[in-house]
This record gives sequence, C-alpha cells and structure tokens, in this order.
Amino acid sequence: MAVDIEEAVKDWVDSPPHVYVKLKKTLEDPRSSFKEFSSIIGNDPALSARLLKIVNSAFYGLESEVETVTHALGIIGTEQLTQLVLATSVTKQFSGIPENLVSMDLFWRHSIACGVTAKIIADWIGERNLENYYLAGMLHDIGSLIIFKKFPVEAEKVLTRCRDKKECLFDVEREIFGSSHAKVGGKLLEGWGLPMSLCEPVYFHHRPNKAKDYPLVTKIIHVADSIVDEMNLGSSGEAIANSVSPKILDELGFDELPIVKFENQITDQYYSAMSVFL
Repeated sequence: MAVDIEEAVKDWVDSPPHVYVKLKKTLEDPRSSFKEFSSIIGNDPALSARLLKIVNSAFYGLESEVETVTHALGIIGTEQLTQLVLATSVTKQFSGIPENLVSMDLFWRHSIACGVTAKIIADWIGERNLENYYLAGMLHDIGSLIIFKKFPVEAEKVLTRCRDKKECLFDVEREIFGSSHAKVGGKLLEGWGLPMSLCEPVYFHHRPNKAKDYPLVTKIIHVADSIVDEMNLGSSGEAIANSVSPKILDELGFDELPIVKFENQITDQYYSAMSVFL
C-alpha cells in the first residue's frame, strides 16, 4: 500500500500550532517588540504558566527565578522561547491515536529523551543554539503519529512484524507503505514553515548521510535516537534500537555509542524535562 504523503499530512499542515505561528510571524517582523511577544503568549494562560515552569526548572538551570514571560524573553531570547512554544504546543496537537498502536505517554517520553540526549551531545561537541537540537530530537518521530492516525490497520501490521521479526520500523514502513515516518514528519514540519535545520534532521534521522545542509544535527539526532532506544526511555513503536555505523560515531568523536559517557546526564535531564513538559 503506497502512502500519499501530501494527503497524509494535509490535515495537520492546515492546522499548525496557532500560538507558534503568531510568534513566528512576529519574530520575522523587524518592528516587533518583547511586548508583542508577551501579549501573544499571555493570551494563553495555561501556556504562559507552562513556559515559566520550564524556564525555572533544572532544564535551564538559571540562578534567579523568572516571574514573567517578558523576563523570560530577556533571558533566553525570542527565538528560543518561540521554539519552546512549539515544543510544548505540539504535544497537545495530536489526539485520538489508537492505544493499541502506541502509548502517547511513552511516545512523548521517547521524544523528550531524544531531545535531551541530542542537546547533551551537541553541547559536548561545542555547538550553540542547543534548543534547536532539543526540538529536532523531540520532533524526529512526529510522522509516526500521522501514520498511526491515518492508517491504523496497516500501521498495526507494520508494528507487529517489527516486533515479531526484530526489524527496523523505518525499513518495514518503506517496504509496505513506500514511504516512512521520517518522510511524513519532514513533510509536516516543512508544511508548517519550520526551518530546514529542523526539517532535514527529521527527514533523514535514519539515513543521516543523505543530509546535505545540516549533516551534523542530523547525525546527532540519529545517534541520540539509538542511545534512547538502548536506554529504554519511552517508546515510539520501535522493536529494536537502530544501529549506528562506526564511521558516524567517529565523525562525532566517539569510539562507541556513548551511552556510558552520557548516561547520568541524560537520566538527570530527562527526568527534569519530564516533570515540566508532560
């Protein structure tokens, strides 16, 4: 059964997280101000409270308490706060996913763990804009939710085969659907107008060598995904951890999958993130 990618993502492309869209437009307007940003977020009290909880958590590790959205903007900046809005909003965007396919709690646990791990690896390498790595990791499997929602019967067959034969979800999807959750997710984010620094890692997180413009973040997401599967932090439906080639590990400066190296950091930051994101 071939999946029509455009049709599969249409409903979600047409309804992106509305607060994020408003903030993105404001961010692109050189005449915008912190006051406008604060006003947009302030119109959603639940989101405001959640953002302040995140900014004041161990996830950020700030020395003094942040009491207002305007204060948060002054500390972490408009772009990072916009990315945080997307990360917190998107978890509410998908509903009605059949529980027999995936536990949404476990799915977002896996996604958050991947974001945290990607952020830790990027920081170790010396990268900046760590929120981009976190967000790419958090969104990397979002295409699976669309497949589960649109094609539940076929998705169940794919998941069952992966479990029974210990096969990689990406490979079985491509065989049965003629596409994959990676491509569906990449198309969704591109349709939402997200930057290619997020879209490309989602498109190619199973085949990082195909990334042309953002190979580093794509390879980091690829490695983070495997680490999280090996550590059994949540589940996106994979039956086995995806293998990582020695060449990619070497390119990132590792002799082996760096589970032991980062395990304590990942665990600490994962539980901190869990306490505020879910």
